[in-house]
Amino acid sequence: MKALTSSLRVPAAQYIRMSTDHQQYSLENQIAAIAEYAEARGFAIVRTYSDAGKSGLSLKGRDGLKQLLTDVMTGEQTYSTVLVLDVSRWGRFQDTDQSAHYEFLCRNSGVSVRYCGEPFENDGSMVSTIVKNLKRVMASEYSRELSAKVSRAQAQQARLGFKQGGAIPYGVRRMLVSKEGRPRFLLNPGEGKGVSTDRVIYVAGPPDELKIVRRIFRMFVDQRRSMSSIVRTLNDEQVPSTDGSAWAVARVRTVLSSELMLGFYVYNKTCRKMRGGTKRNPPSLWIRTRVMDAIVDPKRFAKAQREMGYKRGYAYTKPDMVSRLKRLLREKGKLTGAIIDSCPYTPNSRTYLSHFGDLQAAYATVGYKPRYARLDRKHSDQELLNGIRRLHATFGYVTIALINADEELPKNWIFAKRFGSMVAAYELAGFPTTKGGTIKAARKRRSQRRRQYSDAELLDGIRQLHATFGYVSSALVDGDPTLPQRRVFEERFGSMLKAYELAGFPITRGQAVRGGRRRAYQRMQEGLRYDPSKPRSDRAVKPN
Repeated sequence: MKALTSSLRVPAAQYIRMSTDHQQYSLENQIAAIAEYAEARGFAIVRTYSDAGKSGLSLKGRDGLKQLLTDVMTGEQTYSTVLVLDVSRWGRFQDTDQSAHYEFLCRNSGVSVRYCGEPFENDGSMVSTIVKNLKRVMASEYSRELSAKVSRAQAQQARLGFKQGGAIPYGVRRMLVSKEGRPRFLLNPGEGKGVSTDRVIYVAGPPDELKIVRRIFRMFVDQRRSMSSIVRTLNDEQVPSTDGSAWAVARVRTVLSSELMLGFYVYNKTCRKMRGGTKRNPPSLWIRTRVMDAIVDPKRFAKAQREMGYKRGYAYTKPDMVSRLKRLLREKGKLTGAIIDSCPYTPNSRTYLSHFGDLQAAYATVGYKPRYARLDRKHSDQELLNGIRRLHATFGYVTIALINADEELPKNWIFAKRFGSMVAAYELAGFPTTKGGTIKAARKRRSQRRRQYSDAELLDGIRQLHATFGYVSSALVDGDPTLPQRRVFEERFGSMLKAYELAGFPITRGQAVRGGRRRAYQRMQEGLRYDPSKPRSDRAVKPN
């Protein structure tokens, strides 16, 4: 009789969510309450969707709710009801219509939503509709009030000189202090406080770093050198940064612009409330507190700010940028982003991108038409969609990195141009998804496992790629499902070039590491097709 009763229960799914990882028992409590409700109402839980440590302010990052909506809308679910503890677990959206929209999608697909901890039945009656909307407004208002309280508390802590988050410039360290203000110890990169009553303050770094900071200001202000030149000098001299990685223009710019070099902690220059976009606050709202002695002379710091204002965009005018690009084209015979970045007399490709809108427009000003621009005419719509299906059949998922690494397909911008967006291309290929949706689940799992790789395993992965394809590139690294993304290599070794060198393939930027892809393009123009039966040496060009 008991087995018969169980078989007659209505199949249902449950959705659970907690806002922060500190609510360690929240999910268990929700599961227990939903189980009690299901037992009393005759439901059998057959599927669980969970979002642990995810805010309810938006759909971003909530893979559990995204998967639930995907299953419901595609008809792949085996249940007819979704059980949720209360309205706030479904979402604290600032636009209450957003929560109602997601519930409507479920109801329109024949799946009802029930709130197990609410004092009303979600039966569509006037009373339940009014109460439910009121609950949504209350959930939204709770988030707004909490955000305002947190902002006021952080501003007060900043006025007292306590760090409230953000990057730390070179030459500065974080000191952990007790609630009485007694120093405890210096925090290393990646470490945080373990006791909620402790605070973090800024202190000057070791003397050798302070010398480098002052040297950077001298090179920039007195010698009038560009930030790129300073970066090359520091990297050539193997000056380590705070975390041991290579120097970059952004790191030098942070040193030159941070008021911590004057001993002042500046807070509230920007704001980002309720998971919205970042906005710049007017100077009248900035909080400026002296936290330590100045590292550089105030007059030299002021000169550096004026110089950065003059040198915005590397001080290149469009005619000057065009003439330099023409010279580079005459010397190299072709143009790519990597060639531009490695050229000593041109600004980097990002500067061209900001001045001309895209690199194709910059190339057009010097009369250059890249070969891959013609690939748009070599592939029909069906061939492009079949390429997406082939990648999905091979790897179990498809990403932009896999498309860019495939020698038989053009780059992703051609897909976006042909179909309107990559999401539209995925849907036409038979893999409906939302932006950032389930089609990227494999890459997210790989990102979560990124810290599990040792240095030796990462380098072995590079060697395996080289042995398989006859060359190695960042696109191949991103497209390999067994390896983390290339930014893991850059963070671990300083740059991809350094990782290649440590793996036993020393190369310079712009060298033949991309030879296999260029060879594929040449074959496509010559009417040749990729033949996997040929020896590997004939399928890819090995770097010199």
